[in-house]
This record gives sequence, structure tokens and C-alpha cells, in this order.
Amino acid sequence: MEISESKIPWSLTSSIDADEIEKRRKKIPLSCLINSLNRINFKNDDIILKFKHKKYNNFISLKAKPQICNNLLLECHWSEPFRLENKLKFYDLEYLSFTDGLSQIQVHARLVDHNDQGLILELPEYSYEIRLRTIKRHPCREVLAQISQDGSVITGNLVNFCAESFAVVYRPESLHINIEINTENSVHVVLIHKEEFIFTGKCTIIRHERHANESILVFRPEKDNIRRMKSKEHRTERLVLSPLPNVIFQHPFTQKKIHLGLNDISGLGFSVDEDSENSVLLPGLIIPELEIEFFHGLSIACRAQVLYRLPRENLVRCGFVILDMNIHDHIKLSSLIYKAKNRYSYIGCTNVDLDALWDFFFDSGFVYPEKYFQIAEQKDKFISTYKKIYEENPEILQHIIYQDKGKIYGHISICRYYQKTWILHHLAAIKSSTHKAGIVVLQHIFQHINELHSLPTANMSFLAGYFRPNNRFSNRLFGTSATGAMNDSQKSSIDEFAYFYFHPDNTTFAPSNAWAICDTDREDLELLQLWYNDNSGGLLIRALDLEPETFCMNESICEDYLKAGLKRERKLFSLKKDDELVAIIIVNVSDFGINMSNLTNCIQIFVLDQQHIYKNILNFVLNQMMRHYDCNSVPVLFYPKSCAEQYDFSLEKTYLLGILNLEHIGEYLKFMDSLTVTNKKISLNTFNKEK
Repeated sequence: MEISESKIPWSLTSSIDADEIEKRRKKIPLSCLINSLNRINFKNDDIILKFKHKKYNNFISLKAKPQICNNLLLECHWSEPFRLENKLKFYDLEYLSFTDGLSQIQVHARLVDHNDQGLILELPEYSYEIRLRTIKRHPCREVLAQISQDGSVITGNLVNFCAESFAVVYRPESLHINIEINTENSVHVVLIHKEEFIFTGKCTIIRHERHANESILVFRPEKDNIRRMKSKEHRTERLVLSPLPNVIFQHPFTQKKIHLGLNDISGLGFSVDEDSENSVLLPGLIIPELEIEFFHGLSIACRAQVLYRLPRENLVRCGFVILDMNIHDHIKLSSLIYKAKNRYSYIGCTNVDLDALWDFFFDSGFVYPEKYFQIAEQKDKFISTYKKIYEENPEILQHIIYQDKGKIYGHISICRYYQKTWILHHLAAIKSSTHKAGIVVLQHIFQHINELHSLPTANMSFLAGYFRPNNRFSNRLFGTSATGAMNDSQKSSIDEFAYFYFHPDNTTFAPSNAWAICDTDREDLELLQLWYNDNSGGLLIRALDLEPETFCMNESICEDYLKAGLKRERKLFSLKKDDELVAIIIVNVSDFGINMSNLTNCIQIFVLDQQHIYKNILNFVLNQMMRHYDCNSVPVLFYPKSCAEQYDFSLEKTYLLGILNLEHIGEYLKFMDSLTVTNKKISLNTFNKEK
């Protein structure tokens, strides 16, 4: 194949200072050289042949592929076929070279013969290794680069990198307009592999090489560490595990498998140590698929990003943040970490002894006589539901159990009932002089939430909890003390509901044609949001998926329950008079027992217009809603509470709904620390009633 001279794969370079080479070079015997050349042949890689002009002090470089070698003679084939014609008659072979990323091997061979297919060389007794850099440079594959500066964008390919810099090649003729890179100013670089961003950051240009066919830009990231998330006041503790796990991943730049020893780990991140010469971790680099192998047969996968790089003696410590992780894998990780902290603490374990758990609920007073009276008739349904939710369904329910010698002393769980809101419930503990189980499980669940809410797969933006005003500990932990400490209703809020059981009657009352019950639409939700903001201004609308934008997401969480073999349905109705919205009714239908007070299997009513609604209208509405249930009575959560009191419903309880925006969990944990420190004498019995 004949190509024009402008397409010949050679380039002009300047000569290297001979004195500098002499200082850095080291002798390599022929036997070692032959082994290296055979390794290059095995990998189908290239060597570089450097020719010097006989008259002028300039050089050309050609790529060739070495063939199998076992003596002084080396046959090479041109990497790209072309016709030499008489081009090489003006040049003498200076040397052949190749690199391992750290050093360059120079071989002053004698040219025996050459043609359009290749050439034959006679190898010398000794060659020379020249140290080029302190950190190994690695060739890259299939990585696109986008370089932007002052509104101009250049696209190219990543050709090589080390842990401190990387090189991008681009072709000037591919640019539609003449773009001039200002090497004195920073640029923004985005690196893409398989349509996925694997690096983005601000970089300094340390070299710009211009050639006839292509140009090369060499960059150094401006930061040795990046901040992916807000700094946490309550940083998660990193543990050193024994035996030490391994980190395994395919490097997105080189597509080669990397094995590194893990140094320490938490639920949010980990660190590894690298050999300084062979470091491959660049701050900001995203690893789409990374495996943490604890031992053979037990490993977890995650998506991670390099946060920092700290050079030390002969090694570099690199820190990772976990960007996302399958929730099943996160449970495995959290379980291992918390077990290392406290051997009595079990998180998300699937082999729960349900008989022991029910014994615990009765022994702790969590199931008290009035509550048992409500659930006794349907205890079989309770048992069936608990078998499902305590199997491997962490997308819906997670729990922590404090257990010693087979006996449960403490328990807490969180249930995801809304798209991004988890409900905290089932907090109970047995008073013991040996164990502080209630405090331990409470602290562990909040540590777990502090880690888990950062992961997109967790679907965790809000933490909610229903509790009784007379429950002193819950009220201090989730009530006015918490909202007062946060001092911002968009960080933490509390709303009051009336609670009663509705028993359908056989009254034949029929409202006038002015009244209508219809499906709730977007406009109704907008009015509900405006009304709630005027009356409360808290987080309830956002947390309960009642925003017009998020209401459509309801089907997604229902599908998650269905996959787990559970029921979760929610229907919204609007009560209107003369087409004007008076109330919103939410019908929640779920398996009996997900919440012991049935707060996930109830009717919620929000009365927007108290002046134009009557008790007989509300009774009629509730009777209509009962057709969605297959039981004789259904709990009702009525908001605002004052409206329920106005119509003299037989109120049984008052429930407060506390909601925490997990973007601000750091402030809340600071408050919780002060609460547990200053109130150590609080009786653990205060845990033991359903919130």
C-alpha cells in the first residue's frame, strides 16, 4: 500500500542531550534485551526505530513490530505498511527504543537489511536503560477527551497517563474553526469511556506539542484532592479489618485489571495504598464497577471515585468515596462494620428468629395489652407479613437487632413507604444492667442512615416518624426539641394528627349534588401544597409524595412492594363542593402488620376548608373509602387535629409526625449527641411504645 509522505508514520524530533543520557543510563545485557523484545512480540506491541539524517541534525521515527528473537539477529515488520522507495538512503539508524512507562530502553543496533515489509537488525552485546520519570506512564484505550477553554471545545483521545498527569492527542484538521489553546490558562477536561464520564476537572497545561498530523496536550489536574460531598460534622469511622480485603477493578483508562490491598473502610468510603512508581489512581477518577473482596466467596460491588492522593515513603495512599452501591451489598458492608464495632449488633440479618423477636416485643412492653387487643384477631396476618419483611427485602425494610446469647435486648427498624422517605419505627429495648441496647441500636441506625442516604439506590431523602406526645424519649428525639434545635422547618418539621378507628355505619345520608368525590389531579395537589405551606410550612408534602411533580412516582414504590410479595397501594381522592376543593383523602392499603399501629394501612384526611364541611359529610366520605378495605374498621389520621376535635370524633390518640430532611442530618446528629449525653438517666422503658 502506497501512501503520501505526509501520511508516513514518522515525526521530526530534536536531539537529546548526550551528557544527560549518560548520567541516567544503565547497561542491559543481551539476554535481558531478547526477553523484553519477546514480551513485546507476545503483546503485539511496537518498538520505535530512530533514524538520523546523514547531513542535517534531525531525526525521524518509525514504528515496527519485533518478531520472535533467540539470537543476535532481530527481524521486524513495519507497523503500518508503506513504500520506502529511497527515503531511508539519506538516514542512518541511530537506535531502536521501547519503554515500560518508567524507563526507556535504547538499543544501538546495526541495520543489516530493509525493504517495504520490514528490516533486519543485529543486536549489540549491551543496551541501555534510561530512567525517564518517577511515576510509570500507561498507554490508554478507548477514552474520549473534551477540552474546553473560554467557550471553545476541542475533542481528542487520551493516549497515556500517570497518576499525576495525562496526555490527549487531537487532530487540528478535525476542528471546524481555528481554535488556539492558551497554555497559560487552565482548561476544563472531561474524559469519557463508553459514553460514561470517568473524569472531569480543571487542569493546567504542562506541555503542548504540535506536529503535522496531530497535536498533543499534556495536563496536570489542579487539585490533589476533591470534595464530592458536603463536609460532615459526624464523619463515619473507618475501620481496619482483619484479614484485609482486596480492591479489584478494571481501570477505565487502560482496561487492565487492578488489584490493590484495602487499608481501611467505612460505609461511605475506603483507602488503599499504591506503589509510588506504579500508581494508577488519579484524583477525580471514577471507577464505574469496583469490587471489594473480603475473602474468596464474599465480595461486594460499588461505583466509586478517587478523592485524594497522599504520597508517602515509597507508597501513595489514595482515598475513595462510594458513589453508589446495591442496597443488598451495602447491608453486607454495614453488617460487617457494625459487627466489628459491637459484636452484639446485627444489621439487616435475614436469619432472624421470629419467635425470639415476638418474645422480645412482649417482654419489652412494645406490645402492650391495648395494642395486642387490636392485632390479636389478625395475628396470623402479622406473622405472615413479618416473615416477608424480615427476609431479603432491604429496599423496603431494614433493621438492627441487639442480641446476646440468643436473647434480643434491642430492636429498631426503618420502613420505606414513600418514594424517598423512610419511616422509623419498632424502637424498643429491654432494661438491662449489662446492656445499653436501646442507645446502641438507636445510634447504629442513625450511623447507618448517615451513610446510606448518600447512595442513589437507597432512595432516602427524608426520615419520618410517628410518635405519641406522651412518649418522653420519642418526643425529645423527634419532637419540638429536635425542630427547635434545627430551627428551620425545611430541615426538620413536626405536624399533629388526630387518630381514631372508623367503624362504618348503615346510615343512608346522601349529600346534595353540590358535593362530589373525584380523583385528585395536579391542580388539587397544587392547592394542597399552598394551603399546607400557609398553615405549617414543614416537610410533609415533600416527604409524603404529595407534590404535583412527585405524585406520579407512586407506582414505582408499589412495584417494589409487589416484587417483595407485599401489598402497597395508595389512592388520592378530592372532596369538592361546587367544584371547590374542600379536602384531600388518601387511602393507604398495605399488608397488616408493617406498622403495628397500622399507620401504613389507614385513611389520611387533609381538610382545607373547615367552615364549609360537616361531620355527616365526613362520615359519608369515610364510608365510601371503606370499600377499599376488607376489614370492619380502619384507622384514620386526621389533619388538622383541631378539625377532628371540632366535629367530636371519638379520638383515641394524637400522633405527631416528625420529618427530618437528610441533607441536614449532620445538624441533627449533633443535637442527638447532646441529647443522649445529657439524658443518660432516661429509662429505657420510654423506648418501648410504638411511636
